[in-house]
Amino acid sequence: MIEDISQAIEGLVGQLDNTFQGVFNTSLDVIEVCNTKWARAGKMIQFGNDEFLIQTIQYDQFFTTGDAQTGMFTIAPPYFVPGTPISANREWTIADNNLMDKTPLVWLLHDIRYRKFGRESVFEWEADLRLFFLDETNTAQFYTRDHIQNVVVPMSKLAEEFIKVVNADRSYLTLDQWEVLNFTRFGTEREGGSFSNILDANLSGVELRIQLTKYKENCKC
Repeated sequence: MIEDISQAIEGLVGQLDNTFQGVFNTSLDVIEVCNTKWARAGKMIQFGNDEFLIQTIQYDQFFTTGDAQTGMFTIAPPYFVPGTPISANREWTIADNNLMDKTPLVWLLHDIRYRKFGRESVFEWEADLRLFFLDETNTAQFYTRDHIQNVVVPMSKLAEEFIKVVNADRSYLTLDQWEVLNFTRFGTEREGGSFSNILDANLSGVELRIQLTKYKENCKC
């Protein structure tokens, strides 16, 4: 059952749209966009066959790359990994030596409490899930507000995009509430406990807690 739930979450993560439309403003010398999604300064963005470094960003307003372009932009899709802290760390660590190629990260913690339903129910299962949306951060140079602005905000937006995907998929009951926890320095400080050394990298982001309910096949109510 845990594997079924993991595959379901991986499928939802795979539905995330990592593109958005941008329009170059010649007066302000910026690329204007309504939804920057999880784009952030210091990350690469693709336009056609070319890649550019995002120099500055004002979330959901504009960004700059030092180049004038209007059209469809593509940012890195999130890397999904499920598992316990030990298994997730092992899989994620050996997946790629380049941190940029495996971030942002969506981690489904395998501490899953779930319920199954009988034959008369339209539901297949319901699960209480903890999902972490994480990206690299600079623990040496970033102050708390830097972590929030550069990592927590875009990872919060990634979590929001995930919620949109769930609510657009008729295989699942629409989410009308969820809980979000912010991390300024993931793995080093946390009120009421610590997640120290879970993943071998300096990361920040958010934790999303949801109760996800899946309809049985051929029952998209």
